[in-house]
Amino acid sequence: MSGELNWVVALMPEAQVVIDAFSLNRIERKSGLFPVYESSDQSVRLVISGIGKVNAAAATAALAATSESIRGASGWINFGIGGCSEARYGEALMASRVTDAGTGRSWYPAPVWPKRVDLPRMPIMTVEKPVVDYSSFAGLVEMEAAGFYPVALRQSSTELTQVIKVVSDDPEHSIDSLNREKAYNLCLKAWEGMENWLRAFREVISAESARLADPPGFEEWCAGFHFTVTSQHQLRRLLQEWHALSGGGEPLPYPAKGNGKWALKFLQKKLEEKRRGEIAG
Repeated sequence: MSGELNWVVALMPEAQVVIDAFSLNRIERKSGLFPVYESSDQSVRLVISGIGKVNAAAATAALAATSESIRGASGWINFGIGGCSEARYGEALMASRVTDAGTGRSWYPAPVWPKRVDLPRMPIMTVEKPVVDYSSFAGLVEMEAAGFYPVALRQSSTELTQVIKVVSDDPEHSIDSLNREKAYNLCLKAWEGMENWLRAFREVISAESARLADPPGFEEWCAGFHFTVTSQHQLRRLLQEWHALSGGGEPLPYPAKGNGKWALKFLQKKLEEKRRGEIAG
């Protein structure tokens, strides 16, 4: 499965579940100020941010700086524990809205997978300090999502940038009884219920990665001719159309000379000839 999946997690007890699930190893050369873990094929990566939205934002930016994926084609998840205004102890819940209690700013993650595999959704409020009384809140309360979300969104999209929190305390379970072992066990137990959703999420990442990937021949054409950023987008679309029409099996004639503008006209002409041939056939 292609495409990169990035996790931003506050503390090790929460992160350990992800590390074990994907057999991640710590990568010293990429750690910097934050511990970074990767799978052997580098398709899954995780950073431990520490508590708070400032730390979450900085760790997300640090992980993004080491990414080699196509912008817009990587998945981002902020995972961990959080409190809830409803009795949902131990459930994995996904953000329908992320709101920064300090600024009032909100973001709206969008689902794109089948409803049958979606996780329950709730609004999330990111606060500066731990909360013990949830009577004035509706939904989840935690301390990192609003730091993570706008930074990760610069690398991806609302569909591929998600927040998942496991309820660690609610009206029936006090935060005072929470410790490292309980946090780990809650995340581990909730993980099983996340697996179908996670599989569907990675399929979306893979499809988007394939859609945005450079088509065969793109690098060669860019090396042979000078294209502006705008004309590179046009070249990418024309090459994608050529390979779609030819089924990827027919070599594309390559112009021997000329500038980028002339090369695009050459490719457009070859596509017109190909289309006429398809229609005639």
